[in-house]
Amino acid sequence: MNDVLRPVTTAPRPLSVSEFNRTARDTLEQRFAAPIWIEGEISSAKLVASGHLYFELKDEREDARLACVMWKGSLARAKAKMTVGEKILLRGKPTIYNPRGTFQFVGDASAAAGAGAAAAALEALKEKLRAEGLFDDERKRPLPRFPRVIGVVTSPSGAALQDILKELFRRWPVRVVVSPTLVQGAEAPAQIARAIALVQRIRSLDVLIVGRGGGASEDLAAFNDERVARAIATCRVPVVSAVGHQVDHTLADLVADLRAATPTAAATLCTPELDDERDRLEDFRRRLRSALSGKIAALNLRLHKLQPRDPRRALAASRQRLDELIERAEQALRRRLVARRRALAQLDVSLQGSHPRVRLTRDRAALDRLGARLLPALRRRHQLHAQRLVDLQGRLERGSRKVLDRRAHALGLAAGKLDAMSPLKILERGYGVALHEGRALIDASTVAPGDTIHLRLHRGALDATITRTEPGT
Repeated sequence: MNDVLRPVTTAPRPLSVSEFNRTARDTLEQRFAAPIWIEGEISSAKLVASGHLYFELKDEREDARLACVMWKGSLARAKAKMTVGEKILLRGKPTIYNPRGTFQFVGDASAAAGAGAAAAALEALKEKLRAEGLFDDERKRPLPRFPRVIGVVTSPSGAALQDILKELFRRWPVRVVVSPTLVQGAEAPAQIARAIALVQRIRSLDVLIVGRGGGASEDLAAFNDERVARAIATCRVPVVSAVGHQVDHTLADLVADLRAATPTAAATLCTPELDDERDRLEDFRRRLRSALSGKIAALNLRLHKLQPRDPRRALAASRQRLDELIERAEQALRRRLVARRRALAQLDVSLQGSHPRVRLTRDRAALDRLGARLLPALRRRHQLHAQRLVDLQGRLERGSRKVLDRRAHALGLAAGKLDAMSPLKILERGYGVALHEGRALIDASTVAPGDTIHLRLHRGALDATITRTEPGT
């Protein structure tokens, strides 16, 4: 009984190989959504005709190997030698090649192991900041053309500060605010970021120079620090990066609004040349003086043309002209008034003739004359039409009788002919009509001996049986 009541469970649908591989690949790629770095030695490598590199990395500490692939585009940007025996750092993501179900690591960047670890970390930080948009050209701000206050974040004892001050004061009268900081060492990044934040408190600050003089790559590490890059990115005024004597760009260079090759070049970019501005201003002054001189000369010429005229003479001419215009206006008004009066008189005469009483009297007289002329003519026409109507009625009656007489005579003739042609008249003369199967029998060949026929006589009918038939000729 218990076996009967036990629920029946159905086995789950089995996965196909491709479904399993695809599920495993999706799970793996979701687990490692962000690129990771791995370290190992290249144990085998094969460069195919398409330019892609298939290789293996092995771990010296344990017997472990990892199948890897690097596509052609990534291989061209690789910073490590991708040959057998090289120890490298490889950045990428793991995946499963679905057709074969093989596990492999797809690399997109590489660096030499050991000393290359720092480069790999820097490259990862660059990718992170680039993804946030801190390197985008759209966020770069232009420098002010005529700065009044320039901030400098650098070491107060370094030669870079002296180079900047010397160039600034030589080119343009500007106020310089120095925010001192260390530019190398472990504490340098935090101090640089703090110095940038402090100098921004000056409300009149127009532009900021952040940098140092030349040095080895490890001496410039502070300007590749994330804290320094973010401090520059959030600065409220444009920032010029001035990390001198370097080949590769630091993070500070990439985030800043403008990069200068040296501190002196940064001072040049931030200020105009005073002598050039003086020359430009002098040229503007000359062109303005020339334009004003021309304008003044034109006004003097116009004033000279106006001076010989006597205002009293012009006033007298204007008065005389006004008198002439008034006289002409009065004459025109008088002529128009006379014409209007003449037109008004004509309209009055025409209006008197069109008065309703006058028109009514005239129309009544005309109507009486017309009635006296038309009444006798209408009476004569009425009598003539009455006589014509009587004559027409008589002619119509006579014509109708003639037509009826002709139609009656024709009807009698037709009735006589019809009666003479009637079958009944023929039967009266001793003839009969033979009928077979309801039809008139006109051919003896259509019946056979033994058939019954029906004879219609003038009076009565007979049924007969055929005993013999003779064909007609």
